[in-house]
Amino acid sequence: MGISPVQTLEVPDVCHRWLENRGTVYELLIDFLGNWPSLSMIAEWSRGSGISKAAECSKAGSDLMKYLCGRSPEELVRICEYEGAEYRRLLEQTKQRQAAESHYTQDGCAQDLAECYASAGVAFNKLHGEADDHIALELEFMTLLHDRMLNNTYCEHSMLQLMQVQEKFLEEHLLSWVPSLCKDLKGSTESPLYQALFSLLEEFLAQDLNMLKTWKQSREAVLVH
Repeated sequence: MGISPVQTLEVPDVCHRWLENRGTVYELLIDFLGNWPSLSMIAEWSRGSGISKAAECSKAGSDLMKYLCGRSPEELVRICEYEGAEYRRLLEQTKQRQAAESHYTQDGCAQDLAECYASAGVAFNKLHGEADDHIALELEFMTLLHDRMLNNTYCEHSMLQLMQVQEKFLEEHLLSWVPSLCKDLKGSTESPLYQALFSLLEEFLAQDLNMLKTWKQSREAVLVH
């Protein structure tokens, strides 16, 4: 899912690069945390410019870029074999280790999420039977809201509403459990790929909330004047 054009938006300079990079970073995280890292997926990200956008956001993104980019085909095959085994060990759904909100928070989040998705008119096509609170689906929800927000720039009120939904979702859902997930899984692997991804995930979500609030405040100020 590509990021929508942002050149028509009137935003503070500090927000421009965030808006340009944000959708791609979410897409990167969804790909690697929601799917087995196939050779074609690794090769596509290693060749494309998308991974450089993650490198702009954090040191973890730079580490990821150094690990994947500029590799020979033989090196990519070895990376795929090693990281594929790590994905199965770390992220395939089991009762012992789940990359899901309910595994880290009190019961009841599933109903909250179902209502949240429904109120936004979102219905996911769950190819692998993921639960509503799986990390990949929660990140995908943010991506959908991001695209809608950029496509609603003609309506300030709708755009602000979508900002508010994203801010609330980050605070009440993703940031309530993802730091614990990242701590657990970074402590369970020596994989360069997943060490970088979990660090990027944690750093990016905190930064994303801060930037979202900054942009929202700038838009609210426009309405006041």
